[in-house]
Amino acid sequence: MTWQFLISLSIILFSISVLLQRFILRESNSKPIAFSIFFQFLTGILITIAGFLFSNMTLPNIVPLIPNLLLTIVLYTFANIFIFKSLKEIEASKYTIIFATRVLFTILASTLILSEGLTIKQLGGALFILLGVIFVSLESTKFTFKKGELFALLGAIGFGFANTNDRFLLSSFNIYPYMSVIFISPAIFMGLIYPKELKYIKLFLHKSIFKKTLLLCIIYALSAATFFGALKIADNSSQVISVNLTSVIVTVLLSIIFLKERTHIVKKLAGAVITFIGLLLIS
Repeated sequence: MTWQFLISLSIILFSISVLLQRFILRESNSKPIAFSIFFQFLTGILITIAGFLFSNMTLPNIVPLIPNLLLTIVLYTFANIFIFKSLKEIEASKYTIIFATRVLFTILASTLILSEGLTIKQLGGALFILLGVIFVSLESTKFTFKKGELFALLGAIGFGFANTNDRFLLSSFNIYPYMSVIFISPAIFMGLIYPKELKYIKLFLHKSIFKKTLLLCIIYALSAATFFGALKIADNSSQVISVNLTSVIVTVLLSIIFLKERTHIVKKLAGAVITFIGLLLIS
């Protein structure tokens, strides 16, 4: 399979997963950090089971990779904290457009660390993405960046830098053992940082919520597997991340249809289109 096919499948699955996350987290009694711990750990377990059933779970010599692995765990831990806090605060459509800025940070990190430079056209596309984010964050004539938007941006920074580190580590790791590490380890680390949140995990074990969360974990695991598969075989990580962000359009449209997120609908669609133009230029 080509990386283009894998990333296309990942886009669809990721967009569906964002809607499910928002649906679960907007429940009044949802705890975003506890949910993040539970979600990452359960997804990691499902990936590990799938890896043993269908793939090779042999680990490489991890001693020389320890600094990069620790960096990845820290980046994904804090990125996921901010992501779930953001989805608790703001609409999925707005979150998705702001989270698209992760491509800017991936480009920055890939250029500095992996020497994967981009053309002037692609840099122009990155600016369009940033413009789309600014546009969707405008309220009347003022640019406002509230708590939920800030959380989304911080999550984007963490994911952007983590994805570049992923590219480096995947040159040594098979996909499934690597995914197991980057889902389960941040969940454990987050539990150590926020031990008081562990008591709220029982909220997600109730039958109705657990079924939705299990479905979310399966869809997200498939999305992650196809994303990392594309990242592993592609020549340029910045390009993969950029194409992946076409999920902006898909998620905005799905959130309008299924989550009824229709406030400032024209602004959201315009911001998504501006972002999409940037993605066409950068890909």
